Amino acid sequence: MVIQSFAPVLGGAQRQIQALAPLLAAHGAEVRVVTRRWEASSALRERQPGLRLWRVPGSGHHAVSALAWPVGAVAATVALRPDVIHAHDLLSPTSIALAAGRTIGAPVVVKVLSTGAGGDVDRLLAKPFGERRLHAVLREAAAFVCLTADVEGELLAHGVAPERLRRIPNGVDLARFRPATTDERAAERRRLGLPQDGPVTLYCGRFRDVKRLDVLLDAFARASGHLVLAGDGPEAPKLLAAGRTGPVQGRVSVLDTVADPAPLYRAADVYASASLTEGMSGSVLEAMASGLAVAASPASGMEELLGAGAGAVAADASAPALGRVLEDLTAAPTKRASAGERGRRRVQESYSLEATAGALSDLYATVRRA
Repeated sequence: MVIQSFAPVLGGAQRQIQALAPLLAAHGAEVRVVTRRWEASSALRERQPGLRLWRVPGSGHHAVSALAWPVGAVAATVALRPDVIHAHDLLSPTSIALAAGRTIGAPVVVKVLSTGAGGDVDRLLAKPFGERRLHAVLREAAAFVCLTADVEGELLAHGVAPERLRRIPNGVDLARFRPATTDERAAERRRLGLPQDGPVTLYCGRFRDVKRLDVLLDAFARASGHLVLAGDGPEAPKLLAAGRTGPVQGRVSVLDTVADPAPLYRAADVYASASLTEGMSGSVLEAMASGLAVAASPASGMEELLGAGAGAVAADASAPALGRVLEDLTAAPTKRASAGERGRRRVQESYSLEATAGALSDLYATVRRA
């Protein structure tokens, strides 16, 4: 697998790999992850359950560092002699995977992580030689992993043959992410210093502008209860300041990222997402598995996840529209409990980690035989 970043940087794509690796190992796969070494303190080689990490230097922004990552990653991937190369996003990981694949004759599977404005295709086309790179990817990749119908539709619109597309959604650990008992919820709120009474809304993820946390704060001003923002990133100081002023003053807690977010979900009642650039949100899946109602802006894949009554998708991308669905869920205990139960059932039926690992294992076997 080739991906831009990995531990200690952990977004949804990285957590998905970590969760799937032991299950893929059970299917007979030896998982190796080639990634960029962003911090000098990170080991170049590291074992994690079900996988081994190969970190490649190249964290700076000057030309030498920018070149060190793709050149080093191609060399590392070729040295590993994989049977299948799985690239995560259409940008440098896919370019690296295709270059290595040509060298050793290994098929390349590409997972598109996001779609629409600001998504993988959009960002690739904005790069130098973006059109040429996209055509090479569409021509040479053995298969594409499509998280949702939106991803599939975008690739079809660019001329990818349907037989090269595989609908394989992200999966979620249904044992680790589960609904809380009343006592567990109270205990987690005490531990986090949260109010025992009233609804708690959670966001868990990166503090970056693409997640539109300013929009989420504006939306939450229209809702009741308390908001928890858990994560890290460059937006953290701005979020801390915003939570101390205006209509949300005293109703927002900003927490550092945690190794295990499952207890955070057990403290909450509602999950909120203002992002518009998603493939399939891992945090929303975790929230659904944890029995939380979800209020979301209309990002790619959200209707597919929440359309069965597991929450509500805002009518448009504005803060007032998200605020209306948040207000609706935070003010109605019965409604949000019902949505949470439906969300849990939906992930049990369609989004288990085991099903995702099995589908990926089958895909790897298929492209190896081709």
